[in-house]
Amino acid sequence: MDRPAVIWARELDPQLVAIFEKITVAGSATPYLIVLPVLYLVLRFSLRRAAAAKRALFVIAAIVVSGLTVDLLKPIVARWRPQAFLADPSQYGFAFFKSARIHNSFPSGHATTALALACALALLFPRLRVLWLVAAAVVASSRVIIGEHYPGDVLAGAWFGVVITLALSRTAWFRGALEAPDV
Repeated sequence: MDRPAVIWARELDPQLVAIFEKITVAGSATPYLIVLPVLYLVLRFSLRRAAAAKRALFVIAAIVVSGLTVDLLKPIVARWRPQAFLADPSQYGFAFFKSARIHNSFPSGHATTALALACALALLFPRLRVLWLVAAAVVASSRVIIGEHYPGDVLAGAWFGVVITLALSRTAWFRGALEAPDV
């Protein structure tokens, strides 16, 4: 599935790819890790809404813990990116213990962020869960469409994002934050 998907994506209309290059930005953790801590501080100290602040902290934790997990895994697994395969078909698979960008395809960090965020928001605002999950699926699939990842990388990243977020939601620290009424 991985190699045919990369070949398929390479043949897509450049205008479609350009749209997905804009969409993929939503999978970058950086903007969330700037805005959400500020939101946490405002909620906690300016507005004195401790429960809402804890919910923001839950979203931050979901993104950070899942992101750090995949970032630690990438150089161990060291999977070649699709660009390497397209340049030389022998450059497919895993190189193990290499940290260059060309070797950090597995798992997809953007997919991890998108699904961690969507899962956290779905737990906090369950009436909108379909919206969150569809948006995350579009962001995650953008990684294949723009040629940055294989489908397996995206699925693995999504898995880490969801599983780690669900695990965090079951901790004593965050369980109470999720029991607040849906807004």
